[in-house]
Amino acid sequence: MKQLFISLIISVFTLAATASESHQVADSLDLFEDITDISRLIQKRTSGETVVRDTIIPTEPIINQDTILPRERVTDYIIPDVIKIPEYISRNPLDSIYSRNERGILQLPANYYNPDVLRGLTFRDTLFYNPLFLPMIFNGKILPRDLSFYNPDKDYEPGKLINQSETFAPGLEKFDFVQKIRRNYYLEYPDRVRYSVADFDDLPSLYTGDDIVKDTFNPFRELLSPETAYSLEAPGVELTTIDRKYWVRSGEHSFQFAQNYFSENWHKGGTNNLNFNSYHVFRANYKKEKVKFNNTLEWRLSVFNAPDDSLREYRIGNDLIRYYGDFGLDAFAKGWSYSMNMEAKSQLFNSYPTNSNHLRSSLFSPLYVNAGVGLKFNLDKKSENYRGRRVRWDLALAPISVNFKYVANDSVDVVRFGIPEDKKFNLDMGTTVTSILKFDITRYITWDSRLTYFTSYDKVEAEFENSLNMALSNAFSTRLYLNLRFDDGVPPHPDLKYWQYNQTLSFGLNYKW
Repeated sequence: MKQLFISLIISVFTLAATASESHQVADSLDLFEDITDISRLIQKRTSGETVVRDTIIPTEPIINQDTILPRERVTDYIIPDVIKIPEYISRNPLDSIYSRNERGILQLPANYYNPDVLRGLTFRDTLFYNPLFLPMIFNGKILPRDLSFYNPDKDYEPGKLINQSETFAPGLEKFDFVQKIRRNYYLEYPDRVRYSVADFDDLPSLYTGDDIVKDTFNPFRELLSPETAYSLEAPGVELTTIDRKYWVRSGEHSFQFAQNYFSENWHKGGTNNLNFNSYHVFRANYKKEKVKFNNTLEWRLSVFNAPDDSLREYRIGNDLIRYYGDFGLDAFAKGWSYSMNMEAKSQLFNSYPTNSNHLRSSLFSPLYVNAGVGLKFNLDKKSENYRGRRVRWDLALAPISVNFKYVANDSVDVVRFGIPEDKKFNLDMGTTVTSILKFDITRYITWDSRLTYFTSYDKVEAEFENSLNMALSNAFSTRLYLNLRFDDGVPPHPDLKYWQYNQTLSFGLNYKW
């Protein structure tokens, strides 16, 4: 019995020694080389296999069926017996080790390697990476990174303490080289670049999962949030489209008391006295691209008492209704335009001399109409040194124009207006020059000037109107009006000859819009 027990103990120790010898495992370096050394694996596999068409038929097993491998080494050396290789894939020695999927990509079999052995390896260690062989996708970067306008031969950084080769300079040079090659490819072969970054809906995000969690979950945000939340977003506003205005309308109205003085030969007559003066102007101007159309309607009326007139208690002094319009098309230079202009003026009420029932003038008696075709110059300039100072000047040159005079009432003397006795109208052909000046001296003082000169090369008719408006406030102003007229087509006055003038000084209300 003792001998049997001793024999059993010896047998157990013998098996333990044998098992310990079979469990001797190579160090980690040999194990890593067995897995990563491709040439060693190819030599082991090709020594016992023959490739026939798409199937690898093992001719001799690599591992003897009777050999007992350690448990921790079994997963390191078990290799599938049959590996399929598609016919359209170019075969190479790696196909004897790895299998390919339906897309022809080499696949590593499951449980082929020990993950602990490959710890510390990065993504770049598992592939061959070169930006030059990436797909050509245009990203819009044409200018080089090191673009500089300084002289490349001059050293602008003499105090460098670190050698460039020991910094990121070599890596940046490689990056610049790759970008240069891709940039040249964009410029020389743009038809071969099939995609651009604009073709993709979005680009891969550089944020990791941890960053997203940190951004979305912040416990302090709940602690700092107020009890009542107010939205900082702007309220919804209904938008509307504002159409461009081509018509610009403006006007001026004044009601003033005035002192008036007329010369004895004033063509419409008048009495020196204090009067009530009314002045109204309506303007409607159109401008679109090169087309301009300006319209001005003016009405002046002065009513004064007549203490020296035994036939009537009041009389009509200055009575004028006038329309002036010009149509223009931009010409060869700035400010110039081809234009057609017309001026028509008359009066509304009857006018009588003092202590007389002889009608001197009335509606359309007379009627003046002047029209011409030519060029027009427009100037609108604001002062840069004085606030509120502005000059607006319109000069119309009409080398071809007509001047028409008409008297509708048979009781009116036509000779007074330069019309022959046996006619009711007179038509002259000639040239007309019209100058309209508006000078804003300050925000409160404005000078308006208007000069009309017509000549038929036989006689001259000219009128020069001047108005100085001095605003005391937005509602009150003082106006000084002076009108000079020259007409050699009417009978001359004994003292003034062909000159006529009219002067008015008034004070009152004034309104502009």
